[in-house]
Amino acid sequence: METLSHFTKNYQNTAENNDYIWGHFKDCVNNTPVLKNHRDYVEEKMAGFGDRSFHYMWYLLMQDLKTKQNEVSFLEIGVFKGQVISLWALLAKEFGLKADINGISPLEGNYPNNSFFRSYYVRKILSYIVPSIKRDFADGNIHIKEDFLGHIQKMFDNSNLDLNAINLIKGYSNDEKVVAQVQDKTFDIVYIDGDHSYKVCKEDIDNYAILIKPNGYLVMDDASNFNPGTKFFKGIVEVSRACEEIDPKVFKNILNVGHNRIYQKIG
Repeated sequence: METLSHFTKNYQNTAENNDYIWGHFKDCVNNTPVLKNHRDYVEEKMAGFGDRSFHYMWYLLMQDLKTKQNEVSFLEIGVFKGQVISLWALLAKEFGLKADINGISPLEGNYPNNSFFRSYYVRKILSYIVPSIKRDFADGNIHIKEDFLGHIQKMFDNSNLDLNAINLIKGYSNDEKVVAQVQDKTFDIVYIDGDHSYKVCKEDIDNYAILIKPNGYLVMDDASNFNPGTKFFKGIVEVSRACEEIDPKVFKNILNVGHNRIYQKIG
């Protein structure tokens, strides 16, 4: 049986290795019904981004925690439509773990929900002429206004999960009042997938990575622009730049899966 350490103990950040892991993890998702069914729903309903490979990454991380403890705690920055928090809840149920799952997200879009802005090509054209749209387009920060809470509820309902069991915090991750709501907690995993500008991503790392328990994990989304590999989307340059400033004396980059980077806090 594969474990997280199977991939981390001899991991080398090479193109060959990164491409292999990305492809192998995707195959493992397709061969694991609980993962395949969840990801199939996400893709069918266009209810989330990221790669299929990431589901196996979360599976291995959850499996690793299971070998050490019976209670786990998670924090996601940037919930979007609930793909990751629902997968955490689903896997905790599969592994028989008691899970404290927390999510911070504005739960609202930042662009009008009309045919004009819904068009990718219109947004791309506007990105050449409007500085603010150019910045948001480059950073992946364009989100059309939708009923995000409704989408999250459907995601949980599809897997027979209770959304009321999740601590969902509505707000922006760099808002002091939002940070205060979790600052007394500690987490086994913090997943940062919020605002993709360098400034806010750096603030998220500074505000939330300190809450990770010794030997816990920091997972950064859209963070592999400076990593070798040819088969996967690399992410956002500004996020990748912020990750270059993560202190290697505090966090070790133990594995990269596509544009997700996994760091372990040094105990």
